Amino acid sequence: MNKILFLSNTANFSKFNRPFMQWFKEQGWQVDYCSAGEENVLDCDNQFSINIARSPFSLKNLQGLKQLKDILANGNYQILHCHTPMGGVLGRLAALKLWKQGKLKVIYTAHGFHFYKGAPLVNWLLYYPMEKFLAHWTDVIITINEEDYERAKNL
Repeated sequence: MNKILFLSNTANFSKFNRPFMQWFKEQGWQVDYCSAGEENVLDCDNQFSINIARSPFSLKNLQGLKQLKDILANGNYQILHCHTPMGGVLGRLAALKLWKQGKLKVIYTAHGFHFYKGAPLVNWLLYYPMEKFLAHWTDVIITINEEDYERAKNL
């Protein structure tokens, strides 16, 4: 059976993903969801709760990285679809070994890069290098606006 894992730092993103989750289920896929677990997620077969925080400086994210690596190592997923900045970072770092082995495709939906024209310099210094680094291990980056699309093409 094909399996996909959706990941975000908040389960609230499951509402955004519901049509995609339903589509995968209709195609016979197992659909799992991973987040901080603050709410019940509909339309998934399994819901995982990991330590993941919105702040890149939270030590919870290190725990979440290990938890996510374990989920991916044991889950036999074909696709990991990451959302939110920290979901994108943790997901792609956790998936790196499986991605390099050709066992996992990685999708990142950027719901607006934090480094945009007019963004604070700290955003550029923190988020742009990380995204440029992680883009190398991402099969697909989905953007929601033209500025992000043009920037993603250069990552």
